[in-house]
Amino acid sequence: MLLPMPMDMPFLLRFALEGLASMDTAHCRQILVIPDGNGEDGGAALRDVVSEFTDPRIQFVEIGPKDRLVSRKLGVSGSHWMTIVKGASCATAQYIFLHDSDSFFLDAEFLEQQYRQCVEGGLYTLGVESRWDPSFTEIGYSLPGTWELMFSNRWIRSRLPGNAKAMLHQTPHGPIMFDTLLYAQYLDFKSGKIRVAEGANRIVHFSATIITYREFRRRTGKCVADMLFRILFLALLETVVPAQKGRLLPAVEELAKGLTDASRPVHYRVEGIDQDYAEFRGMIDQLCGAPIIKGARADRLRELLVPFDTHFAAALENAKSGERVAKLREHGLG
Repeated sequence: MLLPMPMDMPFLLRFALEGLASMDTAHCRQILVIPDGNGEDGGAALRDVVSEFTDPRIQFVEIGPKDRLVSRKLGVSGSHWMTIVKGASCATAQYIFLHDSDSFFLDAEFLEQQYRQCVEGGLYTLGVESRWDPSFTEIGYSLPGTWELMFSNRWIRSRLPGNAKAMLHQTPHGPIMFDTLLYAQYLDFKSGKIRVAEGANRIVHFSATIITYREFRRRTGKCVADMLFRILFLALLETVVPAQKGRLLPAVEELAKGLTDASRPVHYRVEGIDQDYAEFRGMIDQLCGAPIIKGARADRLRELLVPFDTHFAAALENAKSGERVAKLREHGLG
């Protein structure tokens, strides 16, 4: 299990480790926590979270000055690539599962089922959802997205480091811009060992959470619109899975004041935001069934959202499926 973690968001590591504790991980040998290099504390906050858990499989992987330089120089994609390279070099298992810090498992058996499918099929990679990029769909390549991807340790070592990096490649299909791990999967797609799991998606992925939080911190002191409700999402999680050292996000009750007052530090007075809330609320309903949340925590989430549900009642009643918000915005603030 590979957990690339934002150094400036240690609360996400707590959610991830609690989530794993509620899963069947019978075949999991290691839980590797790898800081992304975007922080000033050298990973101290992440180490503090690791120390709260007693699972002996949890290991904090130190990154050196060169790793931090790569992360900062190449940005988000370089940081992601660096954590995968570092993780693969430390992993000892046959397969590695790449867990996004803003994804949540909906099925306690999910990891073991993915593992069995990989082993039985001798797969190189197994994802939960295909990439929607026209560059791939137009040529009939159903490449798994990197979120919640399980991949062969031997395979990834054969393709690292260059073929896993996010960059433009010249291909028989013309020039294509590849995200992290996609070019390696493109090269081996015709082997039949690059697959997307069939059936209902058993995760809920609050995409753009990390970049939205960082943008929120960057704009400290300024009024922002929480367009994708990711600040609300993190505030909800901080309430139901509290940290030992206090809050980093506004209280949900404070955020609710922004439903009617656009002068609040965080507000929701934006035209067209109703449909975004309906989509977000549907994701929260899924999250309430997740092993880490269901029960008392789910009840508390729903209770906290009553002011928002009331405000957006018409949108919830007429909710329609629309374009994925991850396609439309770089981050979730207006």
